[in-house]
Amino acid sequence: MKHIISLIFSGNGAFEEEVIDFLGESIRVSQYQLNFDYNLAKSIIKDYDGIVDAFALSGVPPVISMKGGGFIHPQIEKIKKVAKMTPMMDGNLLKRNFLPFALRKFSLEHHRFFEDKRVSFYAGAFHYPLIDEITNAGAQVVLGDPLFFLKQPFTLGHKKHLDTFIKTMRPLFKRMKLKRSHLGNFSKRSDKIPQFFKSDIFVGNDSTFDLVDQGHLKDKVVFIDFLSDSRKKQFIAAGVRGAVVCMPNILKANFSTFSLVEACLQVTQNDVEYLNEMAILKWMEKNTLKAHYFDFGPRADEIEKFAFIIHPLSKKHLFRHKLLKPLTGFSDSLGPVVEEAISQFPGFYHGKIGGIVSEKNGKEVEGLIYTMTETPKKLLEKDVNSIYGRLIKLCDEGASQGARIIGLGAYTKIVGDAGVTVADQSPIPVTTGNSLSACATLWAAKFALDKMNFVVKKNERYQGKVMIIGATGSIGAVSAKILAKSWSEVVIVAPRAYKLLELKEEIEAIDSDVRVYSSTNPEEYISDCDLIITSTSAQGRKILEIDQVKPGAIICDVSRPFDISEEDALSRPDVMVIASGEVMLPGPVDMRVDLGLKGNIVYACLAETALLAMEGKYENFTLSRNINYEKVLEVDRLCQEHGVRLSCIMGHNGFITDEEFELCREHALKKKGS
Repeated sequence: MKHIISLIFSGNGAFEEEVIDFLGESIRVSQYQLNFDYNLAKSIIKDYDGIVDAFALSGVPPVISMKGGGFIHPQIEKIKKVAKMTPMMDGNLLKRNFLPFALRKFSLEHHRFFEDKRVSFYAGAFHYPLIDEITNAGAQVVLGDPLFFLKQPFTLGHKKHLDTFIKTMRPLFKRMKLKRSHLGNFSKRSDKIPQFFKSDIFVGNDSTFDLVDQGHLKDKVVFIDFLSDSRKKQFIAAGVRGAVVCMPNILKANFSTFSLVEACLQVTQNDVEYLNEMAILKWMEKNTLKAHYFDFGPRADEIEKFAFIIHPLSKKHLFRHKLLKPLTGFSDSLGPVVEEAISQFPGFYHGKIGGIVSEKNGKEVEGLIYTMTETPKKLLEKDVNSIYGRLIKLCDEGASQGARIIGLGAYTKIVGDAGVTVADQSPIPVTTGNSLSACATLWAAKFALDKMNFVVKKNERYQGKVMIIGATGSIGAVSAKILAKSWSEVVIVAPRAYKLLELKEEIEAIDSDVRVYSSTNPEEYISDCDLIITSTSAQGRKILEIDQVKPGAIICDVSRPFDISEEDALSRPDVMVIASGEVMLPGPVDMRVDLGLKGNIVYACLAETALLAMEGKYENFTLSRNINYEKVLEVDRLCQEHGVRLSCIMGHNGFITDEEFELCREHALKKKGS
């Protein structure tokens, strides 16, 4: 039977021995954990050199990488040279070839797993090939090498910074003794690098996690080479949410390292005297190897939480507060004074929404609702950095109370760069909810169309014309792309002709069967349109002549302030003007906060945050003023799976009833008949 000595340089001093199975062959493995004992390593190698079939050296990886190559620490180099007859495997050949391959394959299978994530490397120099792959997958990397190697409290944000750091510090690294006490342990209790700990994913090898304090890993994902049963239990105890494991447990052993796998390959190959890159590639090709994600899930007694930020939508909304309700009758005169006074107060916890239960997986989530004190007017008047600061404080508060994602409601998602800066500084992921808001708008439009029942449908496509005013904006563009798949004709309207041409090409690439018209003036086509979506930044200015709208048409006004005035809407009782579609959350929802809606009805942006929590998709999902077409489709699918449904359609004055739809239809029929 082949015999391998495994030396874990950074291990805790324990000794283990077992017979393992490697692809059908039994191999005896004796594993020594050396606790950085350089002399013990040399002694063991001298005793077994020429007697065993291979040595496997791991722990602190021997190669410190940088652009143009890297270098081996002198202590490790001396240890490796002690072996004169027995091959010494360090795992670097296998890691260099397998890790980028496994990560690339994982990214393709788990689409957007790393997108918009922050990924912290304890030591980027030990995982050098992964940095580019993770960056290319859409993640922002944070490199902790200065703390890991030198205990210096700063991080690096780019691979080129790492190259400069390693090159500059190389002479020092070569003189430093490899000792546990010389390495940073990343204890959050002595947090001097907060950006490092705000990451979603933490990258290290198995031995790294023996060196670092794991208190910062609660609710995080780890990226690790191997996952033993004991390490898995350790992670679960630390509150780790899941692990991306690079190498499957092909050894059928209680312990494993890349160097041990390399040693097993060395002692079992027959056609190559010494393991080389070609032999590694042949082995990878022959065996189906890939990284896996293991979801540890919530603890049995835990209800996962999300947070959401609201604010008063008008001066009148301020008087909904229990302390101000007695003064409601004086809201017109007191409104400006109260608005100014309350806007000076910081945001605060408002209440919670419990009992939200997914129809897909039975998972229960709970919403923590926070409120800003500013009305839209005050949010837009104040210095944007001041508003960012207030929002980030609420993000910190939500995270401290266990929320794993936070949503921005109403005008808090409009201020500044629409959530990008807040997400960058928040300890938990942020979403504006605009993907589900776009979905709910289109759900509401479809519901209204079917209620009015004037547009014929053939092969799941409305045989009519839909117009999107403000089509090159975020919600307008994504609405146009989605509507193109269910309408025979689409009209896109916006002030800049060149942007319309770009959008027209994108729509036709999505669906070649639709006829697309573009115009900078809605009046050119408006009298022929059955559905009109308005999503502009007109700030209340008139964007269309409602007298020219077709009888029986639906106008879905997404803009705030409204594009269609209440006066114009009332002047055309034969046209259905809707303001939005609100949604209903699944489960026996326990609403302990006044959102101005009824029962378990909530705003679509809040529902998106709850939906992501039910799915366990804790990432910066919808940010900035651009809404991703694919994300809207993904949200639509998730809503169907988890049970988030359209609940009601709102008009200028609240819910639109079936009776109002019927009355509008009657007026339209009369006008069409005349």
